[in-house]
Amino acid sequence: MKFKTTAALLFMTSSLFAQNKIDDATKRMNEIVQNGSLAQKNTLANELSLEAKTSKDANRLEVISNYLYQLGREESSDSLRSVIAKKYPKSLVARQEFVTNDFYKQKTAKDKENSYKKLLKKWPIPKTDEIKIAYDYLIANIANSYIEEGNKEKSLSYLNQLNERFWRAQGFIPVATTLLQQGDTLSAIPLIQTSIEDAEYFMNLPKDQQDNKAGFAAVGYPGYVSQLANIYSNQGKHKEVMTLLENAISKNPTFASRFSNTYFKALENAGRKLEALQQLEMIYKSGNFAFKTKMHELYTSLNGSDKGFEGYINRLDNEVIKYIQEHISQFAINQTMPNFELLNLKGEKVSLESLKGKTLILDFWATWCGPCIRSFPAMKAAQEMYANDNNVKFLFINTWERDKNYKENVASFISKNNYPFEVVYDDQKDPNNGKILAEKLGITGIPAKFIVDKDGIIRYKLTGSSSEIDYIKLEMKELIESAKKPISQHSLAKK
Repeated sequence: MKFKTTAALLFMTSSLFAQNKIDDATKRMNEIVQNGSLAQKNTLANELSLEAKTSKDANRLEVISNYLYQLGREESSDSLRSVIAKKYPKSLVARQEFVTNDFYKQKTAKDKENSYKKLLKKWPIPKTDEIKIAYDYLIANIANSYIEEGNKEKSLSYLNQLNERFWRAQGFIPVATTLLQQGDTLSAIPLIQTSIEDAEYFMNLPKDQQDNKAGFAAVGYPGYVSQLANIYSNQGKHKEVMTLLENAISKNPTFASRFSNTYFKALENAGRKLEALQQLEMIYKSGNFAFKTKMHELYTSLNGSDKGFEGYINRLDNEVIKYIQEHISQFAINQTMPNFELLNLKGEKVSLESLKGKTLILDFWATWCGPCIRSFPAMKAAQEMYANDNNVKFLFINTWERDKNYKENVASFISKNNYPFEVVYDDQKDPNNGKILAEKLGITGIPAKFIVDKDGIIRYKLTGSSSEIDYIKLEMKELIESAKKPISQHSLAKK
């Protein structure tokens, strides 16, 4: 849908990094959008449509368009946006229409550059506007296109035009990654170093000065540090690796586990084998068992033999299980699963009633959701564990797709990746409240997973995901086996 593309930009620029006060009227509209009945939503949509006919405020009309979309009036929303763009050619809506219908239609870096120059003539970067992210998206896009075409000079020139320091790593890192792929490590390093410095600047601000910008800048910090550490490690600069990682850990100890893969190598190269083994323990406890051979090697070297290694590993295994059991307890709920009847890839109906008596694992996902997709290999492995258990059913519920031809895209994605998943489309609105299943369950972000017992009671709700196959297999096993037991045998977190 066209609106989705433009809305992402609008919401990012106007709400993610701004901290505006919400008035009573806005609170009312938000409440109706999120929890209102179908009648309330229709009433609000009609009120907004009437207001749109008389309002002469471009900003207010934009807000109305956004709410109409959220209320399920997609065509009215798109139509209003077209009216705004024509009636107010200098408005933000008109600018976003241009970005969607001109800039993002260009194929080459040069064509994108020309489109951007046309945009600047009509909508110059406002000098008084604190948030210039909308322009930085386009600048970074051009820079990335140029580097992919092999024009480093033009790419770096555009990177130097980025406006927002807290965001510019989002432009720097993709270009740096492409440079590394092209073998130009020398040019990539300064971009990664600057990204690290920018993140540290915002992380070091006094607490009373830290806002959404600071939080956003810090999100990618562990990844930037790890990327530079890997470069140094490949260059044999083990001292530089140690300095980089220990500085990062000292600034934020919670990041320590994120650096373990690189840190243990640096410690081993420095002859600090015990500390290297301790880092591998952290990795192992996170559910990644890929380094067991290296752990055996270090253990043997430190102890003179491998006597006791199996017991050592067994203790770690028990710690992992104990951690998972304690971890999943915070996701325990006791909630009736709403009824649903959705179509699968073959056009067949799949309902809650048809699955009665089975333990269900419901995985809400979308093709554009990176974390959703990263967890699929692990979810496939978890599903294979229960391949012979007819009382356990995995259901992958596709929701919140952005393209009109989403059904074809979803089917193609599943087929291309050979995922043996039962996929259903969450696109059927409840006639009583106009909500799709994700909305009825109160989902605000994906991936989201629900474990439902044989009696139709949701026992666990999880958001977010991990790409660690071993960990997810263990986690799913604990969740499923727990859900198989009667509720009376559990102390649920919520009643």
